[in-house]
Amino acid sequence: MTQHFIVVGGGMIGLASALGLRRQGHRVTLVEQGDAPSYSDETELRVSAIAHHSRALLTELGVWQNLPAERLGPYTAMEVWDHDSFGRIAFAANEVNQTDLGAIIENRVLETHLWQAAADAGVELLAQTAVQNHKVSTDEVSVEAGGQRIRGDYLVAADGVNSPLRQAAGLPLTFWDYQQQGCVAVIRCSQPHNGCARQVFLPTGPVAWLPLADPHHVSLVWSADTEFAQQLQQLDDSDFIKQLQAVSDQCLGQLELASTRAYFPLRMQYAKRWLQQRLILIGDAAHSIHPLAGQGANLGFGDVHDLLTVTATEFTSAELRHWERQRKVAAVQMIATMESFKRGFGNAWPVPKLLRGIGLRLADRIAPLKRALIKSALG
Repeated sequence: MTQHFIVVGGGMIGLASALGLRRQGHRVTLVEQGDAPSYSDETELRVSAIAHHSRALLTELGVWQNLPAERLGPYTAMEVWDHDSFGRIAFAANEVNQTDLGAIIENRVLETHLWQAAADAGVELLAQTAVQNHKVSTDEVSVEAGGQRIRGDYLVAADGVNSPLRQAAGLPLTFWDYQQQGCVAVIRCSQPHNGCARQVFLPTGPVAWLPLADPHHVSLVWSADTEFAQQLQQLDDSDFIKQLQAVSDQCLGQLELASTRAYFPLRMQYAKRWLQQRLILIGDAAHSIHPLAGQGANLGFGDVHDLLTVTATEFTSAELRHWERQRKVAAVQMIATMESFKRGFGNAWPVPKLLRGIGLRLADRIAPLKRALIKSALG
């Protein structure tokens, strides 16, 4: 039976859910308080590492195959190491008979193509439209936005980490502040990245260089303890690059800033309930995790994939509750994994550092363990 879904939030996850629901034959209205997404020739600062399962979903939605190749950065290898230590692991897609491990895509590029696909599919798209009020009952939902009242069957909250819909519904959160900030920028490197994603762990937090389509451009994601991040923020571009060069172990040669820098606080949060009557939380509205493995977007696309499995046929509230339980387990597992990495690599004491080094060397040399790690990275 066709339902009317009102999706609030025009980011990657909201747009993917709206497009998927519409392709199933449902009526869909998407409300976005900002402008319709667009992008220029300049590389965007915010990027995502799209794993294979997310790419499969986007391909099924008819979007991935239409993305411009010059804005996609497939990566075929990964290197992870502990700064000032012998601990290092490197693996490649061909070790598990794959052509790549994933691809780096600028968020705005993906959002723009999702928006166009949603428009072509017949999603009612309302940009520059803020939600003033909403109501959820046992048999319908309604939203006041842009001077009109929209009635529907289900309300999907994809309105981000500070989700006003979640807050208005009074859904409780579990959260902790990582006491870190993330710094993002585009970096030009003298040596080609060769499609390799690189990450080094420092006592103050991890630094990642994610390969972009240009062989000499990478997206920097530097997660640093708040005090150190504030010091970085106060540096001019030249001194910032000197700091970055010092922690890079010369893995990409000489580095230059090719963009401005942006900083944002890092915090884990997890909604204890993702379903309240006919309100459904997905993406960052339901969960946010540390960016050290770039898995935030993939976790959100997993929410969408599993929700579309439920809505593909006539469904019940019990099936939605099963979806909620399933996705909460996935989110908790990812949060626990990220926290283990952060705590495990954030300790600079000699003994833990030695054990980390031994662990990484063993993982690099034991073939079955290494293949398991690669398959985990594939998503």
